[in-house]
Amino acid sequence: MLNAHSVLDSVAMAYAPLWNRARELAGVRLYVRAIHPEGVDAQHLLQAVGDDWPEGAPPLLVSLQTPRLLQQALQCPPVRNTSIEVPAAMFQGQETLARLSAAQRRGHQLVRSGALGALRGQPSPGVDHRNLLHVDPLDRLEPLPGQWLEGLDTQARVQQALDQAGAAAVLDWPVADVMKAHRHAPLRYDRRVVEQVLAVIDDEECSIEYLERLVRQDPVLIYRILSLVNSAAYGAHREIGSLRHALMMLGFRELGRWLVEQLPELEPDPDLQPVRYAMVMRSRLAHHLLASGSDDLLRAEVYTTAALAQLDLLLHQPLADLLHRLPLPPRITDALLRRDGPYFPLLDVARAMGDPTRIDRLETVCRRHEITLDQANRALLRMLATSRDHAARRSERLMH
Repeated sequence: MLNAHSVLDSVAMAYAPLWNRARELAGVRLYVRAIHPEGVDAQHLLQAVGDDWPEGAPPLLVSLQTPRLLQQALQCPPVRNTSIEVPAAMFQGQETLARLSAAQRRGHQLVRSGALGALRGQPSPGVDHRNLLHVDPLDRLEPLPGQWLEGLDTQARVQQALDQAGAAAVLDWPVADVMKAHRHAPLRYDRRVVEQVLAVIDDEECSIEYLERLVRQDPVLIYRILSLVNSAAYGAHREIGSLRHALMMLGFRELGRWLVEQLPELEPDPDLQPVRYAMVMRSRLAHHLLASGSDDLLRAEVYTTAALAQLDLLLHQPLADLLHRLPLPPRITDALLRRDGPYFPLLDVARAMGDPTRIDRLETVCRRHEITLDQANRALLRMLATSRDHAARRSERLMH
């Protein structure tokens, strides 16, 4: 009999976030491809993915890249907070349409995926569903209320889709084009993050863990805080390898004073939020890839390493120049600059799982780093399940 372990060791998974009009995480498209088909059946796969899925976790759009698994999944009991992606062609034939109708009666939420140009104006197939529409560069973005879209490769097209056409969410945020508008100056601090920190920093119930969770949503803020605590004013050349250590050195009051001074430097562009949070998701995945039972400080250092990995994109300077200004431990700089050391495998697997175009190579990447597919897939599911979670706020208050 198959179990969750054998199922998750027989598939490759990757993910892509869905972003809503508020530029917040609306859901996640979870790509699943069978690597060892004999070890997979859809019922055990869906149970492994969604049986314990928290109520507050982002909804999952399960994109089964293996046709046999898709056919099986439609006949299985549904998993809460999860929908199944179905190619548009299956909504056309009488036989497949009957299967989809039966799946809907079982309680499955179906998402029809296809080209906007091909589906626009078509009559309803008679089976309740949501659409995930692929947009070509020449497609007109007429009113698309409630639809999910992919293929938007410019900031202007994303803004038009979300803010004018009424789309509910988009896949594949156009990072390169969004960053092009900021190419002449380093990014400033994320307004939302700074305001969240200032809102809780004087609360006696605020814990160092909760404060860290807020701050680490902005890689630029992480870097500036690490730079601050390693400056001459705080004792230069100390090895500060984690954000939590840096926050403990600063203390709540000093951090609050410093953040108030930064208020004129807050970044007003909301389209940068998905850019930053995608980096946060990758950082969280890297630290979830650590073996269970790993020390909290080790996890924090891995998180910091992953968060700094794309700092050059945000600050428009070579990564080596940025990192050499900080007295970071060699294990961090080895991972980021030399693609070596104990942390690099975690970053490499996290990077691969965040790129669905590399899903065919995931098994090779994992094998190279002696990480099993089961470990990688479980880490991904843990990361996604807690993507909207917040740390408990009760802890010892730092007195400074």
